Amino acid sequence: MPDVQEVFRVATNKVKPDPNALERQQKRQRSSTRSTRARAYLVVAAVIAALAIAVGAIMRTSDHGDTTPGGSTPPTTLTFVTALPSGADAQTPAIVDLRGHQTGKVTGLPVDAFAASVSADGSTIAFVASPSELGYNQIGVMGADGSDPHFISTPHVVVGATVAISPDASKVAFEGLTTGNADIYVVGVDGTELRQLTTDPATDQYPQWSPDGTTIVYDNAGARENSEDPQFSKTAEIFTIPAGGGAPTQVTHNSWTDAAPSYSPDGKTIVDQSAQDFSMMDTDGSNERRFPIGMGGFTPRWSPDGETIAFSHYKNVPDRPAVQLGDEYGERPVVIVALANVASGKVTRFTSVGMATDLNTPQWLDNGHLLIMRVPAKG
Repeated sequence: MPDVQEVFRVATNKVKPDPNALERQQKRQRSSTRSTRARAYLVVAAVIAALAIAVGAIMRTSDHGDTTPGGSTPPTTLTFVTALPSGADAQTPAIVDLRGHQTGKVTGLPVDAFAASVSADGSTIAFVASPSELGYNQIGVMGADGSDPHFISTPHVVVGATVAISPDASKVAFEGLTTGNADIYVVGVDGTELRQLTTDPATDQYPQWSPDGTTIVYDNAGARENSEDPQFSKTAEIFTIPAGGGAPTQVTHNSWTDAAPSYSPDGKTIVDQSAQDFSMMDTDGSNERRFPIGMGGFTPRWSPDGETIAFSHYKNVPDRPAVQLGDEYGERPVVIVALANVASGKVTRFTSVGMATDLNTPQWLDNGHLLIMRVPAKG
């Protein structure tokens, strides 16, 4: 058991720590989570495909008049799960200030919600959850004040683990699967205009909107995809695509991983997780430069004023929370929230503010507060 041996050696200080041990362990932990999810999605996708063949439907029109992939008609009403499995650790939708202090909670999110995304004006939250009536994930949406929580049905499209609400809160971009392959989709918050944007055979994930709502940036795993965790594929690159449909444009052309991108609030810069640091670049990929943070960071997200980047990094803790994330239940590694000052590069870590995996990302409610799907960060 190399994981245990490495952690034991570091914890007891009997030998000099291997500086790469924790990174390797983190990637194995995250790969286990991602591979479990991938297997589940493949099973669901196979069932969907079988149903489509059985009914002989190639395309079907939904109640909203959308054209969606064929299959049996899903339930017209989808309801949230209200109870966690026995022994599960609850996620707290915590409001956290820039000192890492919890100042409040967001109400209304279902108990299995994860991957929350807050609109640019802070009014609306999109998230991933699993309806009681289905065996796979769908998109949920509600007001940031807890009002009107409901599902956005995406018939016959399994919602993956990454979603992003548009700046005007009218649409949601998401990672979706119909045949086991992950592509980028967009749907209106009222359930209309479901549209598949990408068709690349490699995994497309982590969509984020440009501030003007016209473009979506995302990462693509590339030709040598890490099947257990596409985000860590050495061929992963950043792409953009028009939000209304069109041809994708490759932004990065590197020999290392580029993933989980986001736009600056002025729309002029993209930041992504790249190797051990972050990278910044102009939106066409030019003027690429490192933004060093001194640790392996994930999912960088700009503050509305552009002065701060919130991100997460793994923390080696003895107690991993057992959480319900949509249709999956199990122990998950902990990530800790941190902030980086854009001008100075200074990093502030919130050592006690943890989330269950980097599928949960720090989300800005305003320039002084973040929404964190908080779990205990013991140790």
